[in-house]
Amino acid sequence: MFKARNILLLCFLSIFSNQILFAQIVNMESARKENLSGFHFQANLGLNGSSGTVDRTNYSVETRIDYNSDNWQRFGVFSYKREEKDDSITSNNTFFHLRAVRKVNSLLSLEVFTQLSEKPLQKIKRRELFGAGVRLSPYKSFRLGLGLFNENEERILSDTRKTTRLNTYITNDFKISDTATFESTLYVQPDIDDFSEIRSFFVTGLRLKISEKFSTIISYENTYDSSPPPNTDKSNSFYGIKFSFEY
Repeated sequence: MFKARNILLLCFLSIFSNQILFAQIVNMESARKENLSGFHFQANLGLNGSSGTVDRTNYSVETRIDYNSDNWQRFGVFSYKREEKDDSITSNNTFFHLRAVRKVNSLLSLEVFTQLSEKPLQKIKRRELFGAGVRLSPYKSFRLGLGLFNENEERILSDTRKTTRLNTYITNDFKISDTATFESTLYVQPDIDDFSEIRSFFVTGLRLKISEKFSTIISYENTYDSSPPPNTDKSNSFYGIKFSFEY
């Protein structure tokens, strides 16, 4: 039982770490655990490296806290990852997200959240945001979100940006068969003072259930930022296969 839970946590955190490494918008839909009840704590510490032809040292700290009841869903996620290669830092990322969701009825929920991230190698010295919104659940597998957040972003080699953005998202799971599900999530975050300043994040995937507890996910992701940090592209795409173990 203990090993199975560790495998599940490792799969979740591996996927989550990849998202916070590359994207300005983090897919928090994949981090929600709406069916979880009570208090839960998870932690993962990582250290690995090599010496010789190539010297590498990698550190990681990742934790998660959930505290849910019939009418409340609350969770916090923290992640720190540092990678070094031949005395050069190749990754040094910090991420923190805290969210509380209050269920009003079967259709409507209210949510408030705050987030902090630091990605100096991706030209983001510090990014802070605080926001709130409504979450609609017209169907069990379909969710809509609409809200606002204030963002303070300190960039390396460019001016600090303070913006207020719309936070809109839509997520849907379409069951193709008993063993196949098509999943998709879209975020769109325009600046309310200038709608040409926009960020978006789209992720879609096909989840194939191999056994009762084991699945594979074939996924595609695209991120877009109309005003990206210096020396970075406006649009980036990623694709791959992920493995999921549930206990």
